[in-house]
Amino acid sequence: MATTKKTSTSKKSSTSKSTKNAKNAPRAWSWRFSILTIGIYLIIVTTLVVIAFAAAYFINNGKTADRLDRIKDIYSSINVDNEAYIQQDANVFGDKRVYEYDKGRSYSSSIRYVHADTVSNTVAELDAKIKAAGFTFFEEPYPGGAQVQYHYKSDKGEYVRLTVSSKPYDDATVNTYMMDKESAGTLFDKYDKNAGPSNVILKVNLDDNNE
Repeated sequence: MATTKKTSTSKKSSTSKSTKNAKNAPRAWSWRFSILTIGIYLIIVTTLVVIAFAAAYFINNGKTADRLDRIKDIYSSINVDNEAYIQQDANVFGDKRVYEYDKGRSYSSSIRYVHADTVSNTVAELDAKIKAAGFTFFEEPYPGGAQVQYHYKSDKGEYVRLTVSSKPYDDATVNTYMMDKESAGTLFDKYDKNAGPSNVILKVNLDDNNE
């Protein structure tokens, strides 16, 4: 009888272990499967985000490059004589740069020259070139001022701004304010605002007529 009892206990113990192992196996596999699923999901999401950012980057770069090419084409079409007009500096860019304080306005590309002629002659020459490039004059915002400024627009909604002023007058203005601000008003009357050489600024904007 003692032998029978021992054998019975051994069988129960073996059966109990088998049952526990059978229950634990599915739980372990389920846990591993969940981790694997989460990992695959995160990889897919990360990949999609990276692809989206990369696509946006290349699209924006493409648009910027197209805009820059168009701005350069406009400057080229104006056909400024690089020998007669000596370039002083240039800030030509393709991306749209909005004002920090006014999102409805944007900065213009700009090239500055010096031309060995009077203001009136320089304005007449460049006015003809800008119109020949397909732009139509639509306003002179500050008539009679020290600077002549003309605004032009194309059929595509692109803008060109021409500003011409007397270099001797501009230099005298800066020098007088630096040395003697009180006499500046009377001293400026002695300078011819049409005297050459002329300072020239050509601005191009594809979006709006600002600056």
